[in-house]
Amino acid sequence: MKKNLRINMAVLLLSVAAALFGCSGGSESAGTEAEAGGAGDASQVSEAADGAADYGSLELTMGSTGAADDISTQAMTYMKEYIEEKSGGAIIVNTFPSSQLGQATDQLEMTGQGSIDLFLEANYMTSNGVEEAKVGSLVFTCTSKEDYRKINESELAQSWKDKFCELNNIKILTSNWYRNGTAFISNKEIRSVEDMQGLKVRIPQVDITLDCFQTVGMNPTPIAYNESLLALQQGIVDAIWCTEDAAYTMGFYEVAKYLVELNCFFDSMYVYMNNDLYESLTDVQRDLIVEAAEAAGVYYSGLADEVLETNVNAMEEAGIEVITLPEEEINILKEQMKGIADRYESEGVWPEGTYEEILSIIASDADPA
Repeated sequence: MKKNLRINMAVLLLSVAAALFGCSGGSESAGTEAEAGGAGDASQVSEAADGAADYGSLELTMGSTGAADDISTQAMTYMKEYIEEKSGGAIIVNTFPSSQLGQATDQLEMTGQGSIDLFLEANYMTSNGVEEAKVGSLVFTCTSKEDYRKINESELAQSWKDKFCELNNIKILTSNWYRNGTAFISNKEIRSVEDMQGLKVRIPQVDITLDCFQTVGMNPTPIAYNESLLALQQGIVDAIWCTEDAAYTMGFYEVAKYLVELNCFFDSMYVYMNNDLYESLTDVQRDLIVEAAEAAGVYYSGLADEVLETNVNAMEEAGIEVITLPEEEINILKEQMKGIADRYESEGVWPEGTYEEILSIIASDADPA
């Protein structure tokens, strides 16, 4: 797919000095203005088109794997409308949810190659060369959104994002699309770690996730998101690991009996951008796109909070039994992560003491760097 990028010559001349940040830092810099635009829909942006700014002419392609009615797709639409409205139509964003452009790993690769301009998806750093970031993806470590937010916004995490960009030619514009905690949507009743032994569970294609689930005794199987429902329906897996709200929006609950609330892993979605494109943009183009991504992240995080209770209630009404994993069982899972951390440090996957640094960041009362 050839990206459709049209920038007039005058704007190109202005953009020579505009590659301000490249792969290092600086991309998540529109927080204050983004938060102001984060409530409601994108049509409420106070300054729909800034007449003083020259946005040139730009057409972008943005893909995702979220279902058409998923909140991630709603927020992607918000981002699209924010950009188009504030630029007065000078910047157009064509969105393709529901894996229309391919599976997640394929779309990420296409973003690095430049055939997709923007991609909305979870953290794929650990599967793309940033081995040390695996410490931030230990599944049973964060027990709240706040725990994860501290890690995600730390200087340590920023160094991982910079390395990811250098290795893959993909800029992480923002990672503030904070998701709900993960759960099992399952045909097997699970009330303890003992019940998890041998559980055939769908996970994303992320090696650290595979390691974590195997370590605690489960039988994880990497399956593409858009193929997970069929896998559960056909009995290929007993359960799907996903965010709690997505168990409803993706329709997984329709072929399951139980929703098992784990409350022991939190993460966020990333807005990825081809870095060559990022560096070619003018200041005003780049600032608006980052601002919109940040604003959409705030919007998405608000939607996630709102829909969680609604979706869980809807699943219960459909006959799903909701089970909340007890804290003592979660602590058993957390304790087993220490063994993985020790092994990875001994193998040099990440520097010695990094896992303790993660625990220290979580325990800190200070705001993230």
